[in-house]
Amino acid sequence: MTDSTSTFPRPVTFLGSRLHPVTTRQFIELTVETAVSKSGPIRITYLNAHCSNLAEDNARYQGILNRCDLVYADGQAVVWAARYLGAAVPERVNAGDFILDFCRACAGKGASLYLIGSAEGVAERAAEDWRHRVPGLEISGTHAGYFGGEDEAVIAEKIRSARPSILLVGMGSPRQEEWTMAWAERLQVPVVWCVGALFEYYSGKRARAPVWMRRAGLEWLFRLVLEPRRLWKRYLWGNLRFVRRVLRAKRTSAR
Repeated sequence: MTDSTSTFPRPVTFLGSRLHPVTTRQFIELTVETAVSKSGPIRITYLNAHCSNLAEDNARYQGILNRCDLVYADGQAVVWAARYLGAAVPERVNAGDFILDFCRACAGKGASLYLIGSAEGVAERAAEDWRHRVPGLEISGTHAGYFGGEDEAVIAEKIRSARPSILLVGMGSPRQEEWTMAWAERLQVPVVWCVGALFEYYSGKRARAPVWMRRAGLEWLFRLVLEPRRLWKRYLWGNLRFVRRVLRAKRTSAR
């Protein structure tokens, strides 16, 4: 971790994972400032119910989460559960909701982006959308997220040569966190931020839930309806498991 993390809110422990009680506004300001000041590299990722369940099963992933410089509450369930367990987590911080404001902040400060992740052409289309919506935004490159280990060094050199201020990595958990932890130092990028499926929402590949569903913590249900075969286990069994883990933690803390 770097000295720049001293400006982040002090993390709490949530079901074994570090979690920073940060607001969206704080996230944007602190991340862009770190990128502009080149005080990194810092590694950023998120925590939702699915990620929390993954971390319980995957000690390596859990360790990476606890070594990241900033971990924010991406899921509303995590916000509610953290408060139930006594942690003052202020709000859900979801990249899909604020990425355009983030891009405007980057454009205003001269911070450039590089996008890596998703299938061929998805990151490129997301970049085109952001450039169209945010005049002056500099995106120094894009790359698909499906590649073999033999290509990693070449891709890393391509990113390093582009010299972005912020690298957005959208490969899904835990792969994106593992790749970020392995390569962040060698990339020489001030901020490396794991963003999951973000590019797919802004490329037109995947629809987002209506605002009212997001605010009610029901975005998972919208995704389940769209992709039941792929997501039923994650959201039906996974959500039940998450609730059980939270209740067990509450009972343990009360003893």
